Amino acid sequence: MSIIIGASEVAEYVYCKRAWWLRRVQKMSITDSYKLQDGALVHFRHNKRVKHALGVQYCGYLLVVIGVITAIVLFLDTVDRI
Repeated sequence: MSIIIGASEVAEYVYCKRAWWLRRVQKMSITDSYKLQDGALVHFRHNKRVKHALGVQYCGYLLVVIGVITAIVLFLDTVDRI
């Protein structure tokens, strides 16, 4: 018995391993469109939160860089006065 896996199935697995597992292993058919919409909404909200968190993280990195540059400039200014 040979198992054939198509490109669309690989793409589904890469996108959402749980959806692939439910469809392929558990043999569940996705017929409840309201559940699909709820799941899509949950994914959308999660994606939005992740993007926000990444933005905050990058702002933090920028503030650290600005702080280090400011400390270097202040240090060099005090050295020049000596």
